[in-house]
Amino acid sequence: MEVGELVKYLKPGETVLIKYDSKNMPAYVLHYLMEQAKEKNMPVLVDDYLDTLYLYKTHLELSGYDTTSIESAKVIKVGGIKEVGRIVEKIPLSTGPALKENYRKAYQKAKIEGKTLLNPVIGLEKFFVISDSKIDMLSEIEDIALYVGDKTRIALYFLNEDVLGSTKFNPLPLLESLATTLIAAKRDERGCLLTVVKSINPEIEGKRFRT
Repeated sequence: MEVGELVKYLKPGETVLIKYDSKNMPAYVLHYLMEQAKEKNMPVLVDDYLDTLYLYKTHLELSGYDTTSIESAKVIKVGGIKEVGRIVEKIPLSTGPALKENYRKAYQKAKIEGKTLLNPVIGLEKFFVISDSKIDMLSEIEDIALYVGDKTRIALYFLNEDVLGSTKFNPLPLLESLATTLIAAKRDERGCLLTVVKSINPEIEGKRFRT
């Protein structure tokens, strides 16, 4: 199946983790998912850590892709300086309660009554790399867990497992355990192959999707 079709199998309240390595191009996966959301009239809110959306958009443009879906998406920007999309709020990069409260206010501002948002979260691994302590990392994971089951959104966490593996405390196993759907993305001769490792929806467990 094509990657875009994945959207129709995901349920409001899900926290989906898409893990990939540094040889992969997650921008393509994001593009297809956002295009499908557009077809379904599903609003998109991107959590952009440290200018990652700018990099994704640049990769797509250099590959000849239309980036209209990125430019029209709402964005909560955490750190960074490059403004891409319709910025809802800029949050200074911090840790602990300040980041949690600032994000809560920004999300309340961005969500749409009666609509489920497709909520890609990109660049979060950079936050984990620069976090000062294991406590800060565990606090961020706890905050992510609090949003599991929030039916105003379907969260899609794009995480570079190579980058996370370079940290002193690798948060990936904990993030995998709280995810409602876990997807492994691998590059092959035909492009990017996404395999559903686990899911609350048995219909897609073990299924494969392609860019």
